[in-house]
Amino acid sequence: MKAENNISESQISYIKGIDGLRAAAVLMVLAYHLKLPFARSGLLGVTIFFVISGFLITRILIKEIENTNTVNLKNFWVKRIRRLLPAILTMIIALIFASAAFDRVLFTKACEDLWSAVFCYNNWRQIFNQVSYFENAGAPSPLTHCWSLAIEAQFYLLYPVLLLVFTRFKKKKVWFAGITIVLAAASLGLMWFLFDPAKDPSRVYYGTDTRAFSLLFGGLLAQIEDLIGIEKKLPGKLRDTIGIMSFISLLGMVAVVDGYSSFLYKGGQGIASFLAVLMILAVQDNTGFLNKFFSLYPLIWIGERSYGIYLWHYPIILMLGSGRKTAWWLIIAEVLLTGMCAALSYHFIETPIRHGAIGRNIEIMKRQPKTSRERKKQVRTILRNAKVAFGALALGAGAMLCVVYVPRETALGNIDDMKKNAENAYKLTSQKTAKLKEGEDGSSETGTKDGKKDLSEEELLAKLKLLLIGDSIALDVTDAYYETFANSISDTEIGRNAVESIDIYDSYVQENGWDGDGVIFALGSNGPLYDTLPALREKMGTEKPLFLVTVKAPHEEWENSNNQEMNKFAEETAHTYVIDWYKASEGQKDWFDEDGTHLLPEGAKAYRDCIKQAVLKVYEN
Repeated sequence: MKAENNISESQISYIKGIDGLRAAAVLMVLAYHLKLPFARSGLLGVTIFFVISGFLITRILIKEIENTNTVNLKNFWVKRIRRLLPAILTMIIALIFASAAFDRVLFTKACEDLWSAVFCYNNWRQIFNQVSYFENAGAPSPLTHCWSLAIEAQFYLLYPVLLLVFTRFKKKKVWFAGITIVLAAASLGLMWFLFDPAKDPSRVYYGTDTRAFSLLFGGLLAQIEDLIGIEKKLPGKLRDTIGIMSFISLLGMVAVVDGYSSFLYKGGQGIASFLAVLMILAVQDNTGFLNKFFSLYPLIWIGERSYGIYLWHYPIILMLGSGRKTAWWLIIAEVLLTGMCAALSYHFIETPIRHGAIGRNIEIMKRQPKTSRERKKQVRTILRNAKVAFGALALGAGAMLCVVYVPRETALGNIDDMKKNAENAYKLTSQKTAKLKEGEDGSSETGTKDGKKDLSEEELLAKLKLLLIGDSIALDVTDAYYETFANSISDTEIGRNAVESIDIYDSYVQENGWDGDGVIFALGSNGPLYDTLPALREKMGTEKPLFLVTVKAPHEEWENSNNQEMNKFAEETAHTYVIDWYKASEGQKDWFDEDGTHLLPEGAKAYRDCIKQAVLKVYEN
């Protein structure tokens, strides 16, 4: 994600440590997508990229305004396109061919996101994505990560225009710095205000308006340096100390804070952006430790190729490991293949095009040769470019033919049956709820009171009045659940978020008069738990048993954190028990559909049996 100058290289000093910062950022993202345990918030690497981009772009624009009193918008935008687009197109063409041959589910998802990645509106496509839950099952789209490139492209489109408006206020640059502060504060506040754990966080996470503050933080640093030269006025040792502490703090956030924590939306991203600003300030001191560390050759090498690494790593991880937690040898293979593709892209695509190879070749082909040597050079150039153009067109046409003619597939093999199951489950639950309202099943006498010792296991389970609140995974188990828990209720819904369980519980207690023996919490596949568990426990009181079904969702980043939270909460809270579906289903591929999450009939019975054993253990004892 290395910015290119709009003016000569000699006019803007190269900050070597910035490439090292890019390396740190892309390694955080890579570790996060590899599901390494020390990178729980590795996506903060994207935040660092945003700050760096905002800083460098603003620095370039300010220098151009000082030299020319304006901004050549056409030249600026052409260079941004030249920097971003060729590498994206190369990656997408390779992805289309590879996924069409080896993974039709990823191929299908890549085709859906193709144009949004090329034309840099992927973030808004994800916000307004209308793809059905079942079609979206399994691994994410291999182009999902293009959301951040879309935000940068949109920033490049709008920010120079805004800056250009203020070129006439050259002597009042402080005005624009003030406006940048206001815009950054508004963006950060919008993220805080719009975040609702009960809803899909895509609007907040992917929105240009809610993520612009990181870019603006970087831009503000460039403006302050231009106004007061803060990078020169602060003592080097002080800047270096602050930078080191900021880097350590950022690493701590990456390791400790969960990637979907409410904290990140309630100021955490702002803190990370500010820490990145302090690190950029520090690496500009050539004598400081932080600059020397980030100027190490391996980090510089990675940083220079960070754009390619970012582009290639996610499709490769999904192609080789399906985005799941994998063996160490496969992780090494994914990293090496990512590095190789990024290096090839950097050497043969990004660097030549960024340095004007296309323009130089066009100039040679248009030139009138004066000598035989010039004529031979022109012929060689024409032949070489004809081969390159023909090859590029052939590959592009082949990729488009794949998009048009290769059959699409989804991660779920029997969507129609699953939709029918959802309809049947809704009808059964509606009938149960209606009886509950009429008082037929809503008496205060519970199934565990009188005569418990005289009941068989089947009779005890049939008499219990449990409320299961679940998503589409538990929906697959509806029939098997009612076979065992005849007097209980299973309220399930496709795509249900964990936070919704609070309102659902309230509706059964307050509106339907439910006063049963316990609650089975079978959520957590569709998003983080946030503060659901303590809130639900408080609603239920301290005595009624609460069962927490662990999550089996290998493609989702929150699988591990949700399961850890459930186990910890059960250990620390009375009358709260774990139904460990994650452990019980380990290695049982025959229980699951192709997405590794939704259940086949055999898996549905196993899920029911897992609940049955945990419930019996509690109520018999």
